[in-house]
Amino acid sequence: MQRNLLPVALLLLYLFPLTAFSQKQKKTPDPLIAGEEIAVTNTESGKVKGYIHNGIYTYKGIPYGKADRFMTPEKPTPWKDVRSSMSYGPVCPTDPTTTVNDVFEFPFNHDLGYNNEHCQVLNVWTRNLNDGKKRPVMVWFHGGGFTAGSSIELPSYDGENLARKGDVVVVTVNHRLNVLGFLDLSAYGDKYKGSGNVGLLDLVASLQWVKQNIANFGGDPDNVTIFGQSGGGGKVTCLMNSPVAKGLFQKAIVESGSYITSFTEKSVSQRVAAATLEELKIPDSKVDSLQKIPYDVLNEAGKKAMRKVAEQLRKEGKPANTGWNAVLDGDFLPYQPADPAAMEIAKNVPLLVGTTKK
Repeated sequence: MQRNLLPVALLLLYLFPLTAFSQKQKKTPDPLIAGEEIAVTNTESGKVKGYIHNGIYTYKGIPYGKADRFMTPEKPTPWKDVRSSMSYGPVCPTDPTTTVNDVFEFPFNHDLGYNNEHCQVLNVWTRNLNDGKKRPVMVWFHGGGFTAGSSIELPSYDGENLARKGDVVVVTVNHRLNVLGFLDLSAYGDKYKGSGNVGLLDLVASLQWVKQNIANFGGDPDNVTIFGQSGGGGKVTCLMNSPVAKGLFQKAIVESGSYITSFTEKSVSQRVAAATLEELKIPDSKVDSLQKIPYDVLNEAGKKAMRKVAEQLRKEGKPANTGWNAVLDGDFLPYQPADPAAMEIAKNVPLLVGTTKK
């Protein structure tokens, strides 16, 4: 009897492990899926191709705008072929990192990326495309004040987990900073009218991109939350005070960034610009030559100009608030935050304010 059962037992032992292995393989998705026809979707400017990581469709470095130095952003140049969007795009130039504190750096694990002034790019994470769902959209503005940082500098800025757990579409944005984003040259002609706030106008352009394109990524363009921490929270505060951004988002979250209680007066921001030209020995009539000044030279001149104007203001008994900041330009930001007219702009936008755990 045992001899008759032995062949059957051996056959079962042979077949069952293979069957179990086969079933297990079918249930476990590939952690990374990429290819010519994978994760392709449309934008106004052309098709983009991302990849799928752990079930989340991922797109990186998609252009949402373009701009010459100090100019307001325009829509990106369209492309004909499918644009590969699988790697992070450029970040705004900032002061170079020459040393790090090893113990401090270990938990942060910064990614400094690569610099280019044409840094109007964004990244998208979503659970699915064209499945009939209208997912809430969350647009992240990075920290670093108005001077430094990027959408890729910390591992926590990766939107994959949030897209999965919240079933939301996550968008993170790079934009112009420091002297490139907030040097107010409005005293030198109409073409520089918006120069003092082009870093924030980039964020508006990114939200306009979301409005026009996010449905192709499974998102609801009428359910957009902007959120940010530290400087990113400050940027949220600025957009809530801008009539130009009104209607581009429906909710807002500020984390450790509600510190902005005033915008730089134009009299001060224009004074910093004049001092920058003086540092570079450029006459007012040659202001356009700023377009060709190397970034590192321009950046240093701007920092020296801010220190110079701050010292002058102190001697005059006035507040020495000269750091790179949003400018009360009368257009993008027509009112100080405490003005009732400013509060009226975003009075119907729910705002969540908190702090991050240290």
